[in-house]
Amino acid sequence: MTSDSREMRVAKLVELGKIEIGTVPIPTVGAGEILLATRAVGLCGTDVKAFRRGHPYFQPPCVLGHELVGIVRDVGAGVGTFSVGDRVVCAPYVECGGCPTCRKGVGELCPHKAFVSGALQEYVLVPADVVNQATFRVPEGISDDVATLAEPLACAVNGIERADVRRGDSVLVVGGGPMGALLALLAKAITPRVLVSEIAAPRAARLRKLDLAVADPTETSMEDALAAAFGAPTADRVLIAVGVRDVAEAAIGWTAPGGTALLFGGLAKGDRLSVDAFAIHYLEVSVVGSFGFRREHFQTAVRWMTEHPHALDDVVTASVPFRDAASAFARAGEPDALKTVIRFDGAY
Repeated sequence: MTSDSREMRVAKLVELGKIEIGTVPIPTVGAGEILLATRAVGLCGTDVKAFRRGHPYFQPPCVLGHELVGIVRDVGAGVGTFSVGDRVVCAPYVECGGCPTCRKGVGELCPHKAFVSGALQEYVLVPADVVNQATFRVPEGISDDVATLAEPLACAVNGIERADVRRGDSVLVVGGGPMGALLALLAKAITPRVLVSEIAAPRAARLRKLDLAVADPTETSMEDALAAAFGAPTADRVLIAVGVRDVAEAAIGWTAPGGTALLFGGLAKGDRLSVDAFAIHYLEVSVVGSFGFRREHFQTAVRWMTEHPHALDDVVTASVPFRDAASAFARAGEPDALKTVIRFDGAY
């Protein structure tokens, strides 16, 4: 908080590649809402893309960040679930639950979501719908840095569900970035037969520290790596965690008969994939996508973190103070980085 107790510091994206720290009024809590003093915010690929190249949903000037852990500092009328001092994570959005999209069971695509504002600020106002449906206390054994992974982990939970990863499956994760790492860790909790494809040696070393098997397709063909790992040149589930068209096309070809390829990494709107129709028809290979999460995925993610309190400790590879928020965006793109977190030590 600034010397004026009515204002707080905020990191704004003022133009591409430029973050400035300024001040804005502290939000006022309304009925059903809570005010969080921010403890830590994780940077995701969307944040980094908006910072570097722009994003249609986040145009400057704006406040980025949505992977949030904070301390409850104020509660609105009617809030009985949380108290001042509680450490919580909250989903950055929650579906409405009643529209045709939600009734189909794909609330992650709901057009009527309630959103939390950008989290790179000292205080964040959480709307009543998110308070009631997608805010959870953080157990003492989970650090602030790891708690920021609840939201990306929820996205990975959705991906694992869409790919229908089952016990005994062989699973190839294509791309060992932060989301690929989370997908691989979730998959490995279901089946031990998991391999990650990653070409950056420093990142591969990070993945091995997480006890994940890694193959570099620039050194060994993926078919040979799969055969060595699983006894066949294909995998039952192929989780594609990179947004590169050529890689996605190749990865679909590594899917076993009757298996599933998941497009988890986003491709540009209008991109087209060339897919072998023989594999789709005669080998019954399915190609599915996943985007975001539903509130049940967020709840599952928090529960998974609670049940595996140290499984994600090494996913966070950089923890940067809020005053250096601009440098955190640069750090997030380095080849040995997985997850970068911005801390708000002493900011409240």
